[in-house]
Amino acid sequence: MENIPQRETLFCDLGAFVRPLVISAVGAGGKTSTLFWLADLFRQAGRRVLITTTTNMFLPAERCPVMLCRDPAQLPAACLQQPLMACFSRWLPEVGKVRGFTPETLDALAARAECDVILVEADGAHGFAIKAPDEHEPCIPQTSHCVIAVTGGGMLGQPVGPDNVHRWPVFSRITGMAPGNTLDLPALCRLVKHPQGAFKGTPSGCRRVWLLNQISQNEKFSTPLFSAVLDNGETDVVWLGAVQETPAITRRLVR
Repeated sequence: MENIPQRETLFCDLGAFVRPLVISAVGAGGKTSTLFWLADLFRQAGRRVLITTTTNMFLPAERCPVMLCRDPAQLPAACLQQPLMACFSRWLPEVGKVRGFTPETLDALAARAECDVILVEADGAHGFAIKAPDEHEPCIPQTSHCVIAVTGGGMLGQPVGPDNVHRWPVFSRITGMAPGNTLDLPALCRLVKHPQGAFKGTPSGCRRVWLLNQISQNEKFSTPLFSAVLDNGETDVVWLGAVQETPAITRRLVR
């Protein structure tokens, strides 16, 4: 089924709201932007939001307060009840990023249920718009209720290879793409469907959302192209859009 989603219905298929709702973003092509877009949505809905990572990420914008600590699960309750906050373990000046926490540490934080939503950047991509996960990736908290696999739709129609795809050997093996091949939607579907692909390491029972990001509102896709990933259960929902535009999601497809 396809519809034009409203802000209030993007997560309606998760059922009753749990506290905290843990959402992890993996893949490449807009994970950080996706998390801050979601943070704004939840904050506007009156939810208290904490942003963090299990890898390294750039510092949030100035409008988001940042806290550095050894263990967020040991923080006073008042620290976790701000409308919006980001929390990391330390600053890495040599790379201009902040380091996060282990998945187990964030699972312990979720067990406290002090905030409403925890948004986790659970994968790294070194600035690439497309990637496949390596053996040690991604790093997803087991308490995640939803995993969003991000792929950079702006790469569609472009030749791909080691210079513009992160973890190229893995990506090539999963998708069958050779250097110089043009990236198409069937190749991305293979990445999403493969057990070692976009949703690798997703906890059992977790809602799976494939976000095809950086897609122009004027770009048209045939809905049947997505049936292979929806009908067989590899993905529960497909979002098409561009999270830095308004509206961020222009099409939502579900089983």
